[in-house]
Amino acid sequence: MRATLLFLILALPLLPACQPDPADPAPAASTDAPYDVFGAAITPDDAVPVQAVAAAPADYAGRTVKLEGTVTAVCQMSGCWLTLDAGDGTGVRIVMPRQDGDYVFTVPKDIAGRTVVVQGTLEETTLDAATQAHLARDAGAEADEADFEATPELQITADAVLVQRT
Repeated sequence: MRATLLFLILALPLLPACQPDPADPAPAASTDAPYDVFGAAITPDDAVPVQAVAAAPADYAGRTVKLEGTVTAVCQMSGCWLTLDAGDGTGVRIVMPRQDGDYVFTVPKDIAGRTVVVQGTLEETTLDAATQAHLARDAGAEADEADFEATPELQITADAVLVQRT
């Protein structure tokens, strides 16, 4: 009972997180750089491949990291999260920060397949079945809680996302 209550307290902020967004976000003003900037202004310098972070998450957990990877999925409701391919069928979920219930920034919904550089804090978490079903629906799939079981996941709460221009 306590575990269920604790889970609900921790997971409830994720469930209403993805509300339909009438328009894709506009990138921050940028120069002739090959990236559109969302969130804080950063450079791609010193970015670590997402595969390196996924291979040794304990080395990066709780720390600010800057990584580069290919987007595999984006929240189709509001652009409030994306996933990066870490190889071997695994990924790292990037979540956009919230302040006073609103997203500080979001990313365009059409960036799957593009390269991004992300800076933020890495954490190891476990997603329950309800949250996974919610995220799958946000990605555009039909999903039911019964299709999932609790799964560990690497997540980064982003300070900044650079999206490589096409």
